[in-house]
Amino acid sequence: MECNTETPRLEVETEEAIYEIEFGQIQIEITGRCNMKCQHCRAANQPKQDMPVEQIVKIIRFGRQFSPNYKEIILSGGEPLQHRDFANVLRQVRENGGESITLTTNGSLLTDEHLSLIEELSFQRFVLSVSLDNLNPAEHDKFRVHKGAFLKAVAALRRVAESGLPNVVASMRSTIQASQISEMERMVVFARDIGCKRVSFSAIHPAGRAIERNDFWMTREEKFAFIKEVYRLKELFTDLNVTTNDPLKCLFRGKNDLGKEGELVFDGCGAAVITFNVNADGTMTPCALLDVPMMNVFPLSIEEMTELYRENLIVRNMLAMNLKGKCGKCSIKYQCGGCRARALIQNGDFFGEDPHCWV
Repeated sequence: MECNTETPRLEVETEEAIYEIEFGQIQIEITGRCNMKCQHCRAANQPKQDMPVEQIVKIIRFGRQFSPNYKEIILSGGEPLQHRDFANVLRQVRENGGESITLTTNGSLLTDEHLSLIEELSFQRFVLSVSLDNLNPAEHDKFRVHKGAFLKAVAALRRVAESGLPNVVASMRSTIQASQISEMERMVVFARDIGCKRVSFSAIHPAGRAIERNDFWMTREEKFAFIKEVYRLKELFTDLNVTTNDPLKCLFRGKNDLGKEGELVFDGCGAAVITFNVNADGTMTPCALLDVPMMNVFPLSIEEMTELYRENLIVRNMLAMNLKGKCGKCSIKYQCGGCRARALIQNGDFFGEDPHCWV
């Protein structure tokens, strides 16, 4: 499939307006199987099965109708390298519009053969996002409930960095607790020293096993300190990309909601608007953190998926940002949107306000 920079938009008509969606990110949980039992795992309750390759292809083709080929596809799990037909998955993804890929992995199963396959397929950009959550090996292993997880993650990151493959990025993905905010700079230094070009920090979201572990969640004040530290490190370390996926990052960036005339920029929570997730059993959700089914894509054609997406009430309400509480009144709600997963779990309302917002 050739690179396509001009794509049609998915038209959704609501009572207030007609919106045209361009997907910025597609996430596919290609397997629910994993060799670890992480304490915070958002996918802990997913069926332990591999997604059929033909279903993966169909999902990509659905998304690529309304998304240029250079937009990101995330392959996750479970542990995606445990998919029994992983090599074929990667080949089919590449052949069907996957030019920019992020593979989220614990790193324990990564081999030179995987890197050779990635090199062979000549991706425009391939990010190997390896989980490393603590610089203390024992603490990381405890958090991941897997002996040797730390050493395997570090070995994977080194393997990627030292491969020298063009367009392949070694990225350290760190899911941390409030007590580790003071350690974030040391983590960035460590990542840089082993050859990483990117460090992605995340707080623990109330999803999966972490729903029952509110001791893992940050308070509003801690979240402010966390994101503030991300941006301090971003300015300090200009030789690598320090980032976070928390939508409240928009409160530090100070950007406006509008892009070009008549264009809304969703740069925070784009759940069910500019991004979607599909679990290994075919259940589509607004994002990987939200266990809110939109449809099961397995029995559907691409045309049926398109129509159901267009008519989905979550999509329509997220497009209009029909949020409640202070999120609904916020002047940058399109740019931020708050975290819908936190709103659902802590307020009992998908469209409620983000309890971590300090504004």
